[in-house]
Amino acid sequence: MTTASEVTGTSTAKRPAAVSCHVCGAETSIAVHGPPAIVRCSACGLTALEAFPGDSERVASYQEDYYSAGTGARFLGPFEWVTSLLRTLRLQSILRRAPGPGAVLDVGCGRGDLLELFQRRGWRALGTQVSATAARAARELRGVEVLCGELPDLGLSPASFDVIAFFHVLEHLPRPDLYLQCAHALLAPGGLLVVEVPDCSSLAFRLLPLRNLCLDHPNHLFFFTPRSLRGLLERVGFHVVGESRFSLEHSPYTALQNLLNLLPGAPNRLYRSLMRNAEGRRLRRSPWTWVHGLAALCLALPALLASLLAVLLPPGNTLRFYCRKRLPS
Repeated sequence: MTTASEVTGTSTAKRPAAVSCHVCGAETSIAVHGPPAIVRCSACGLTALEAFPGDSERVASYQEDYYSAGTGARFLGPFEWVTSLLRTLRLQSILRRAPGPGAVLDVGCGRGDLLELFQRRGWRALGTQVSATAARAARELRGVEVLCGELPDLGLSPASFDVIAFFHVLEHLPRPDLYLQCAHALLAPGGLLVVEVPDCSSLAFRLLPLRNLCLDHPNHLFFFTPRSLRGLLERVGFHVVGESRFSLEHSPYTALQNLLNLLPGAPNRLYRSLMRNAEGRRLRRSPWTWVHGLAALCLALPALLASLLAVLLPPGNTLRFYCRKRLPS
């Protein structure tokens, strides 16, 4: 079973603690003292922040300061365009395993880019969002149906979807197990579940646990490894039928930002400066941010090559599992 030191690159021997796992309730142990403190469950193996923000605080953090009012955009124009373009790769990877058309549910669908692509191919597409800002943009700009709220509270019909996707969503949830249990009930027999999360078993996370882009404190609550994610999926009734350790959308930039995080100062400066919110505007006025930008140009190719190694030599920094629901024997 994965140990805390395997996730964080540090020893847990000096810092024992007795707190309850957010998912199974068993005793956990301190893996890293930060801030933030990260804990690993001794029973189910899941690693998470020791303390989560309250539900109202968590939902409020994904409104206008996270998704721009009107457009639902998070980043500056060119980067939004590239991100939207790469959504096609998500679509193609799913269609190879579920050619359809059928019904797809995208949980935490952002501003609806993937749903729009499915809808164009004749699928019945539905998304969920806790962000009213993003949900409104998805409806008005993409013409897709998006429900605003937490998935377990939406009252969707059982066995009504052929594909359910969680792209970089589970790590944001205080109870990922409840979401996955709900997804299991909502999938039709033979349906496909797709889950993608940051891979916190990566070398970069071991070397830079508190300066790694995958930490993304306080937005990320859980830090998955292949073993802990597979274990969670199997406990709620899924069988993993395929996996990938590389995402062109996420892996190269994650490697690049982690290289930049070797520089002194607050981590993830370049990533945060590309956002459209007040912090991004402030960072773009700093000369130090432009130094990071120039360094990024020099490091872009090495970062791409380093992330591509995950194709041959896992683990990478991004983990995707394709799953089918186990049926009663």
